[in-house]
This record gives sequence, structure tokens and C-alpha cells, in this order.
Amino acid sequence: MPSPLTIRPLGPAIGAEAIDLDLSQGLSPETLASIEAALVKHEALVLHVPDMTPAQHLAIAEHFGEPEVHTFFPNLGAGLEQITIIDSKLGDRADMWHHDESFLASPPIVTMTQAKILPPCGGDTCWISMTSAYDALSERMKAYLDGLQAWHDLNRPITASLRQNVVTHERYLEIVQMNRRHSHPVVITHPVTGRKALFISPTYTTHIDGVANAESDAILAYLHTHCQQIQFGFRHRWTLGDMVLWDNRSVLHNAILDYQPHQRRMQRASVFARGPWHA
Repeated sequence: MPSPLTIRPLGPAIGAEAIDLDLSQGLSPETLASIEAALVKHEALVLHVPDMTPAQHLAIAEHFGEPEVHTFFPNLGAGLEQITIIDSKLGDRADMWHHDESFLASPPIVTMTQAKILPPCGGDTCWISMTSAYDALSERMKAYLDGLQAWHDLNRPITASLRQNVVTHERYLEIVQMNRRHSHPVVITHPVTGRKALFISPTYTTHIDGVANAESDAILAYLHTHCQQIQFGFRHRWTLGDMVLWDNRSVLHNAILDYQPHQRRMQRASVFARGPWHA
């Protein structure tokens, strides 16, 4: 059966857009399947949907798995607790390269964010294909990384936020006491595509398990620099109502903080897998 959507690639490594999505007739199973197929193929997908309702946002999230009720951020409430509000006026920011919540034992597999209030300019978001970054590694480096585990820890960015006076000492202690940390393979295999991807970030990854500190620091520093090469990335300039979905298993993202004192407000849903989150 032909896809009900026309998908146009936006970059050779990552990124595409659906250019003819009409939500006036609702979300059919065929449309949801087309969105999923495009996301799996391109890793980040732009939907131009200024008329999307929160219920439709939630319906897309439920297609992929179990939508999260976020621990920290406020939400829409009243049956839409899974739709999180990310608002710069509340001090929310994500201007660092990261996988969402990689410090959890099973991080979200998909995140989808819609622009509700935008600054007059700036506020773009960037994504990195960690599959493309992995593919570009030398065979010797791939062999070295095979089987290694790395630790992801929420305390790392919250400590930096405390030092920058972004959070209070009370908030810092509250988050530290949650003990949000977990180890994951440095290289994971995507459960749908079978492609391998690096699963590390300079925000949450603290060290590689089982190797000397200096070795871990050197390897991670090399990998972070390698991944941030421009050819692995995609940058989106938001239009009001745009939604971008990305595969959190194989994509890093960074919301550029270059628009203050203006406001940027997004509505987001993150989705947990109903089974194993990686192969």
C-alpha cells in the first residue's frame, strides 16, 4: 500500500519532513505507520502541524510506546499529563548535547516536541545521527568499543547547573538524592533497523567502565569531538506549530540558547518502549 505521506529528506545523514500531513481527518493507522517508517529511516522527522491538538500529540506518542509522565517538568494535566511543558520563562533549557534521560535503565525511545511560543529569531534545535557517527569510525575503534559499558549520571549536569547558579542548592540536593544513574553499552544495536549507534553524550556520560580514568577520558573526548562533526548533523529553524520527532536511541540533540530575553515554549512527549529499548 502506498504511503499517505510525502516524505522529503532534509539532509544526507539525518532529517526529513512530511510535506502533506493533513490532520483535519484525524490520524489513521496508515498515517501513523507512515510517520513511524519515516522516523526509523531518517531518525528525525519534521511535521508542519500548527493545528495539531494535544490529544493528537498524545495519540502519536501512544503509537510508539508508553508516553512518560515526566518527573521534573510541568504538564498539561487533565488527562494529558504525558504532554510536558518546556518553557524558557520557567528556567527550562536543554542547550547541551544529550540523549533524553539516558541515566534511566530504559531511556525513552522517541521524543516529539511541538513549538508553541517562539522567539523572533534563534532558538533552533540541532540533532546528530549517532548511527552515521558510528559508521564513520575506523574498524579498529569499532573493535575497541565493542562490549564496553559507560555510565550515565544526572548528577553531572545538575552539578554544572549549581555552579552556574541555574538551580538552587535545595534543588541540587533533591535531584542528587534521586540517584539517577545507569550504565549502558557504548554501542547499541537499533531493534528495528539493526544498525549500530554510539550511545554516549558529553552531558550525561561520566566514564567507561573497566578502564583507567585517563583512558576513559581520552576515548570519550575523542568520541564527543568525532560525533559533533557537521556532516552528521541536522539543524531545524522552527516555525510556530512545527513538531519534530526523533529517535532517542540513535540521536543526540541540543536546543540552542541564543534568544534570551525572549520566550520559547515547547510541548513535548517522550515515549518508553513496550519491550527492550535496544537489541
